[in-house]
Amino acid sequence: MSKDAQIKKEARINVSAYQGKVLLVGQSPNSELSARAKQIAMGVEGTTEVFNEIRQGQPIGLGDASNDTWITTKVRSQLLTSDQVKSSNVKVTTENGEVFLLGLVTEREAKAAADIASRVSGVKRVTTAFTFIK
Repeated sequence: MSKDAQIKKEARINVSAYQGKVLLVGQSPNSELSARAKQIAMGVEGTTEVFNEIRQGQPIGLGDASNDTWITTKVRSQLLTSDQVKSSNVKVTTENGEVFLLGLVTEREAKAAADIASRVSGVKRVTTAFTFIK
């Protein structure tokens, strides 16, 4: 993403990956840049799937980004202290108050992780992109 001048200038896109699954979050002023970001991510060696959760709109500011970092920290702390979720299997990203959970979990762990994240102060929405194990 950082090598694409237009994406770098006009959009705010954060990339998270877990075992070949790539999660794109952020803001883009149009769907074309969002689609280009997905195409770039798919071209990275080892990528098996891309979850494009880039929202249409202007990039968020530093204050919102700092708040997102704080929310991510709180969610991770709650997951670490939970006996319902193996936190090392869950990657947490927050963008504009929306928490994204990515990882390799059981269905029970997925429900627990989403529930834990939804109860953290400041979380507007929880979106999951899990791969399920039996």
